[in-house]
Amino acid sequence: MHEVRIPKLGTQIEDAEITEWVAAEGEKVTERQVLVVLETEKSSYDLESEFKGILHIIVEASDERVDAGVLIAVLADNEEEYEKIKST
Repeated sequence: MHEVRIPKLGTQIEDAEITEWVAAEGEKVTERQVLVVLETEKSSYDLESEFKGILHIIVEASDERVDAGVLIAVLADNEEEYEKIKST
């Protein structure tokens, strides 16, 4: 299992808004695939996956800002792990 967190996007940017999940819940994603679009005060940012896996979204897209470092999703290594994560 791999964690997906809001990155710190520069020295002045402490949070971001999740504007759109490009990858869907339960989708098998590849390394470097865009998962989510983040909006900061200054720009938009495509957050890419660092690993391959099955996406489980924890924080849905909304107008609220999310602090850097917050866990927003996890990538399960296989179907069994995904089902286990989803049920907790």
